[in-house]
Amino acid sequence: MKHDSMKNRSILLSLLGGFMLFCLVVGNVQSAPMNVTATVLEVCELGTIDDMAFGGLTPGSNLDVSVTATIEWRCSNGTSADVTLDDGGNGDRSMSGPGAASLSFELYKDAGLSQRWGDTGTETVTLNGAGMASFSSATVHGEVLHADYVAAPQGAYSDIVTVNIVIN
Repeated sequence: MKHDSMKNRSILLSLLGGFMLFCLVVGNVQSAPMNVTATVLEVCELGTIDDMAFGGLTPGSNLDVSVTATIEWRCSNGTSADVTLDDGGNGDRSMSGPGAASLSFELYKDAGLSQRWGDTGTETVTLNGAGMASFSSATVHGEVLHADYVAAPQGAYSDIVTVNIVIN
């Protein structure tokens, strides 16, 4: 019986000690700062890029043919980026046609067809992002000169120009 009494006393003291420890922890409030951080990254992406289709070219028309296409883009707010257009798969802004035939074209930043849109220096288009919520657009103006297609063999011509968006 003495052994049971000692055992009960030991259990009671353990419970009482645990309760007191619980009271001390709960009763002693400590504060410490927790830093909360985030970084909004510079991000740009291209959206829809229209094909540029010059359509049927009539050699007897004596007309240069101009068309437009649209490039959609968006960048995180405050991000500056350049949109570049390379010289196409042939490397010289020419479309491949029947046999070894080719047909030259040019791409411009302006409707007056005076500012070439390329992939270096002042030929690029610099954009400033307004946020990723919606796309903005830029117009590419393309031209095929009559002098270039007047003697071209009849048939289909094509090339692929790569559009890049490069964060500054």
